[in-house]
Amino acid sequence: MEALITLLTIILVSIIINKFATAALQRTGLPRDVASFQAQSAFSGVGFTTSESEYVVNHPVRRRIIRLLILMGSAGVSGVIATLILTFVGQTREGAIVRLVYLSIGLLLLYIFASSRRLIK
Repeated sequence: MEALITLLTIILVSIIINKFATAALQRTGLPRDVASFQAQSAFSGVGFTTSESEYVVNHPVRRRIIRLLILMGSAGVSGVIATLILTFVGQTREGAIVRLVYLSIGLLLLYIFASSRRLIK
């Protein structure tokens, strides 16, 4: 059960980091939707190339924010994969189903938290 809690905690921290990065990019003058997309793109390591990404790389503070997101995202992805595996290793079928239900509920609650207008403000 500790692995499941750790997994949900890593995801929660990732959401919070992304929200802070979006706010930081907004403070540099990017519109909210552009800042959010660029933060998610950098954190996930997908690296979408758009004309908007030029706004990011041509500004030193934005570049620093994106660089930190890329580094933290790499750690986050490997942490999620490792704890996801540990969540289900050595479980009986019934135990795995119970953990899958808990994981689903936890992810739903995290989604509600991440979509909260209060958090965005």
